[in-house]
Amino acid sequence: MIDLLYLDVAQALILVFGGVVVYYAGRAYGKTKSQAMILLSLGFAFVTLGALAAGVLYNFGTVDLGTVITVQAYSQAAGFFIIVYSLARAKG
Repeated sequence: MIDLLYLDVAQALILVFGGVVVYYAGRAYGKTKSQAMILLSLGFAFVTLGALAAGVLYNFGTVDLGTVITVQAYSQAAGFFIIVYSLARAKG
């Protein structure tokens, strides 16, 4: 039981720090109107929301831990794909 508390704390930290990254990337997009920056923000949003979805599904849903981890992993994989795509498209 205590191990799951540590998991919840880790996911909360991902949500907080990921939210900060998304916020600053979104602000940077507002200043530069760079498509790469909005994609970067979207990628980090996927990574961050994967942790949120996992926490909500596990704590308030009726799904098993394996399904929760799978949902989080696919969300993070999609987010990192978008991040890599945004970095590859960045002109610099």
